[in-house]
Amino acid sequence: MNDPDFNLLAALDALLAEGSVAGAARRLGLSASAMSRTLSRLRQVTGDPLLVRAGRSMVLTPHAEQIRDRARQTLAEARACCCPRPRAGSADAAANVPSAD
Repeated sequence: MNDPDFNLLAALDALLAEGSVAGAARRLGLSASAMSRTLSRLRQVTGDPLLVRAGRSMVLTPHAEQIRDRARQTLAEARACCCPRPRAGSADAAANVPSAD
């Protein structure tokens, strides 16, 4: 089994949140064509279209609706894992120390 490409996670989150290729591209600072290629890759990986045309706009597929919150949470957790730890003695470190209530 191949490991998932976690570089696609931010794009997936943006696409599902924005509901459009152009909006997701703006959010991530990419061109619309680059985001369109990323959507194609995500469609291959997930086996689902994710976004489909409905008149002049796009709508999320049922599968995309189902995974939207999980994608957002997973991205937030991945970002938290990559953040530097607060240094001892800093205000952030003190705020994270459990109290002995």
